[in-house]
Amino acid sequence: MPTSEFAYREYWGPRFAKAYRRYSNLRHLIDWKMAQVLADPYMGTERLGKVSGGVDLRGCRSIRITRNFRIIFVVCEECRRVPECKFCFCEGLPDQTVVFLAAGPHEQAYAVREGISEYAATL
Repeated sequence: MPTSEFAYREYWGPRFAKAYRRYSNLRHLIDWKMAQVLADPYMGTERLGKVSGGVDLRGCRSIRITRNFRIIFVVCEECRRVPECKFCFCEGLPDQTVVFLAAGPHEQAYAVREGISEYAATL
């Protein structure tokens, strides 16, 4: 759903879309943070690496919604430059695109690796 008011376009992965529907009580906060990310995905976000449990999220970023709730995403222009990125689902998308991968409580959001096949199937 790209909009001209933001510097970046958005693309929702299936896991993110499902979480967006599920956490309707946080939707206003999610929308607000998504707008921040689409305006400047590098400001106020954390670049991820290898996280606990052996999950390799190099190339991904996160933004905090609440103390225990995160959004995980990639910026196409950045993940294309990270050869280790396993979540660069940007083929056919412009560099100025943010792919929202997952949202949820900390442990669930960072378990995005488990759903990698979901994204490959939709692109």
